[in-house]
Amino acid sequence: MKLSQIIKIALFALIAVVIVYTYLSSNSNLEQGKYLEKMNIERAEKNEEFKNEQTSPLKKEEIDAFKSLNYYTPDKKFIVNASLEWADKPSTIKIASTNGDPRTYKKVAWATFKIGNQEQKLVLLQNALPNPLTKGLTMVLFRDQTSGKTTYGAGRYIELRGLKKGAMQTVIDFNKAYNPYCAYNDSYDCPLPPLENQMTIEINAGEKKYHL
Repeated sequence: MKLSQIIKIALFALIAVVIVYTYLSSNSNLEQGKYLEKMNIERAEKNEEFKNEQTSPLKKEEIDAFKSLNYYTPDKKFIVNASLEWADKPSTIKIASTNGDPRTYKKVAWATFKIGNQEQKLVLLQNALPNPLTKGLTMVLFRDQTSGKTTYGAGRYIELRGLKKGAMQTVIDFNKAYNPYCAYNDSYDCPLPPLENQMTIEINAGEKKYHL
């Protein structure tokens, strides 16, 4: 094969690689754009709920002055694909709450994942006495190294809906971590994260402290 032909083939191969990379990159940016748009809509809707006296957990005197909740900028680093280990027979535990009234939950599974090459493990919980609002809902109650600093000290929550027992993996999006109502109003009683859900890293994602 002549040198000129080899150069042409190499050039065409390089162009093909650039085209594929550009296509994948543009698709990734498109997906990221859709994700950010959806996240911004959800956050705006929550702000409207907090401005409404009928749906807001804020004290009445704070509603008029309320403008927005505080959030980290969404970061895909904090969207993790977690491996699941299910409990054969979920144990029932009592979890302390902010006002001292313990709640009963079932430990249904453990989620293991890495963020920044650091492995983390969290227990997943379901309400032991489900009601229409909690049916099919699995909760992640956690604290991390931002708790009490830039995020609510008592911890934050993530909801996993429709998680089927036996699933090998699930996505946990820490950008959706939110504060329980007791972060805004001490008249609410909220369950506290179990000790085993104290993370060893900073989760700079999701909702920040309300009173910064």
